Parts: sequence; structure tokens; C-alpha cells
Amino acid sequence: MILNDADIARLMDDGKIVVLPEFDRADIRPTGIRLHLADDLLVPPAGQTADLAGCQLKFDPVRIGADGYRLKPGQFVLGATSESFQMPREVVGSIEGRSTCARVGLIVHCTSSTIDGNYDAPGKVTLEMANLGPFEIILRAGAPIALLTFIKLTSPVAAAGTKYGAQQSAAAPKF
Repeated sequence: MILNDADIARLMDDGKIVVLPEFDRADIRPTGIRLHLADDLLVPPAGQTADLAGCQLKFDPVRIGADGYRLKPGQFVLGATSESFQMPREVVGSIEGRSTCARVGLIVHCTSSTIDGNYDAPGKVTLEMANLGPFEIILRAGAPIALLTFIKLTSPVAAAGTKYGAQQSAAAPKF
């Protein structure tokens, strides 16, 4: 079951969904919360090969300046949400792009939309952003970039999260 705005607000009031830093309640939408882009990106240099059986990929850290970051057609970068959050173990999140962004060709997650509610500390969501459109897209820190919906599970997740943990910025892949 996807939680509605009233359920999300109630779980936030009860301290079961934690959003940091201070969260503007205007960002609670009918079926989720609006998330914003943090000010750091990880940009992969061209010419690398990703071997899914195991490899070390290089990513250059880039801070988004006052003029924004120009994401060229066909380009891929990793970013993160400016918000960190934590959910109870009986709730998972699903990250979705905004339709306004999608209409210019920006996707914010390739396929990894599920955010487990099994970490013991608040963490940010890594965004796998790609420009599929014909335009250069200017990414700006603080821009509304995604929607996080919350899904109630039939019972709590048992295992604690371990692979990426509660990261505080974009996380590069681990093979």
C-alpha cells in the first residue's frame, strides 16, 4: 500500500519517518515527498569499461556552482538528494523522477528505485541521472528533482542494511 500525504505527515510527526535537514511540509505531495538535488556530483570520465563481474571505476567529484552543472545529451552523472531520511523497517521508499524533468529528457534513476527502510541512521538517496533528451540540462543545487513515495510492507524488514549504508553523498557503484 502506498502511503498518502496524511499518513506520511503522521509518521513524520511520530518520528517514524525522519527527514533532515529541517523539512518544509509544503514538500509533502499527495503520495510522497519532493526531494531536492544536493550540491555535489560524481562525474565518470569517458573511456572506462564497467565489468559487472568486478571493476574499479573512476568518478570525478564536482561541486555544482552558482551557474549550475550542464548535463549534455547522452551524459550520465551520479548525484544525491539534499535530504537525508530514515524510515521504519515496515516501510520502503520508491524514488521517482518529476514529470517536468522527464519532459526534457532527464531521468533520475536508471532502475534502482527501491530505498530500503532498514538503515539505523538517516541517509541520502544516490541519483543515477542521465540526459536522454536533445537539450543541455542545467542541474542546480536545491532544485526539486524527485519524488519519494512510501510503501507499507506486510511485515518489517529483518536484516539491517550493509552494502551502501546510510551515505551522506552520492555513492559510486560497488561490485
